[in-house]
Amino acid sequence: MQALPLALLLLFLQAEPAAAGAWERAMLGKSQVVDLTQAQMESAPTGRVQEHARPEGLAEGEGNNTAQRIPPAGVLVTHLDLPSSVLKGKPTVAQIPARDLLAHAVVVDVAARVARAADYRVTADDLQAWERRNGRIPKGSMVLLHTGWGRRWNGSDPARYVNLDPQGVPRVPGISPGAIAFLLNEREIRGVGLDTWVPDAVPGAPGGEDGARALLSAGKWQLVNLTNLDRLPAKGVKLVIAPLRVDAGSAPARVIAILP
Repeated sequence: MQALPLALLLLFLQAEPAAAGAWERAMLGKSQVVDLTQAQMESAPTGRVQEHARPEGLAEGEGNNTAQRIPPAGVLVTHLDLPSSVLKGKPTVAQIPARDLLAHAVVVDVAARVARAADYRVTADDLQAWERRNGRIPKGSMVLLHTGWGRRWNGSDPARYVNLDPQGVPRVPGISPGAIAFLLNEREIRGVGLDTWVPDAVPGAPGGEDGARALLSAGKWQLVNLTNLDRLPAKGVKLVIAPLRVDAGSAPARVIAILP
C-alpha cells in the first residue's frame, strides 16, 4: 500500500509529460506534498454511514459484489465511491486502470459559509464564483470542496464530526443537487471530493441523496472524509488516489496532493 503512490507517480510521468515537472519536483522534495487522508485512531469518529441504494437491476437478496462497501457501515475512513456502488455492471475499484488514479484537482473554499451554517450545501453559484476568480474548471478534474469540517475529526468530541440532530439526521456540509447538475451538464469533471462524511446534501433534507446518486450514475467518482484541504491552492493541484484494490464499489483510499 505504501509503494502504490510512488508507482502511480512514475506512471504519470510517462503518461503526461507536460505535468512531469511537478511530479519530479515532488519526488526530489522540491514541491510540497500534502496527505489528504484522515488518520485512523481510537479518537476517530464512528457513526451511521449513508448506504447507497441497491444497484439498478438487482432483485431483493440478489448478490452482487459491486454493491458492497468496504469498510462496512459504521466505520468512517477516507474512501473512494465509484458508480458501481449504485449501478450494476460498472467497474469495481479492483478494475480501475492505474492511470485513472491520477487526476488534476481544483479546490472550492466554502469554509466561511459552513461556519455560519453547519449543513450548508455548495451551490452552482459557488462554483461559478470560483470560475470567475480562477477560470473554467478544467476537463477531467476532481472538484474538492473545502468546508473546514475535517478539523472536527480528531477533536475531543468525535460526535461533532457526525453531528446528528435530535432526529438522527446528520447536520453536516454537502453539495446541492443544483451544483451537481452544473458539474454534470456544464463541466466534464472526474468527480467530487469533500472533507466531511456525508457525500452529498444532508440526508432527510429536500433533494437529500438525489445529487449523490446523479453524480455516481453519471459515471463520476466521490471522495469523502478528506482532510488538509485548507493547505491546497485553488488550482494546479495533482492527486494520487490509491484505494485498496478490492472487488467492490467503495474502498478506503490514501489520497495524496502534489502542489504546483
